[in-house]
Amino acid sequence: MNKLIVFILTALPLAALYAADALPPGADKDGWEILFDGKALDAFTVPANGSWVVTEQGELHVAKGGPNLYTKKRYCDFIVECDFKLGGHAKANSGVLLHVHNEADPVNTGMEIQILDNEDHGVPFDAHNACGALYDMVPPAVAAVNPIGEWNHYKITVNDNIVQVELNGKAIVDADLNKWTTPHQNPNGSKNKYPHAIGDLPREGFLALQNHGGTPVWFRNVRIKPLGERQPKYTGKEPILDVLSKPEAAPGK
Repeated sequence: MNKLIVFILTALPLAALYAADALPPGADKDGWEILFDGKALDAFTVPANGSWVVTEQGELHVAKGGPNLYTKKRYCDFIVECDFKLGGHAKANSGVLLHVHNEADPVNTGMEIQILDNEDHGVPFDAHNACGALYDMVPPAVAAVNPIGEWNHYKITVNDNIVQVELNGKAIVDADLNKWTTPHQNPNGSKNKYPHAIGDLPREGFLALQNHGGTPVWFRNVRIKPLGERQPKYTGKEPILDVLSKPEAAPGK
């Protein structure tokens, strides 16, 4: 009996240790990495100009124009969640940037889930640049954004070629990146602004919150859960033409 008790007491901590080792560093028991908890911004590379501030209410706020807020880590497949709200009558504009390869060129080396004051910009809910859109690629399927000044909740899933967006519990985007095979063109033949076929971009990169000219936006409860076993293989310093899945020739060649 004594040997059995000793076995149980020693085996339980080992089992707990192995379970913890299976989770990403810094993750909670459910696999979530907390990117912003109302206090620290340790997960991000914070611009030095004071453009991003944490308010007394524990909210992350764009205080003035400046760089986007990028994670220090690169991610492959994941679910990211956050709450956001916008200030009214200020042409508010922001976004959640996904798989950004090069922080100096997020527009052309990543993707954006748009955050926008639709009303102030005169944009219908189902426009390619409306709040919730996979920017310039897929418009929101249904109206889901809350009135300006109220909090909204994003759940964004990026799993290899699939990008899915839920806004306030409503499914609004379901995209298969493998269908984007031509520069400047969406699968339905409409045009987009991107010089590379979106389906050819690396399926990894930095996550970022956008600072769009200092227009007022607030974030809270920002967290990410990595999915699967794929790990980033690039640093972001590589020229984008070198990391496309089907490398394109440089312009003029």
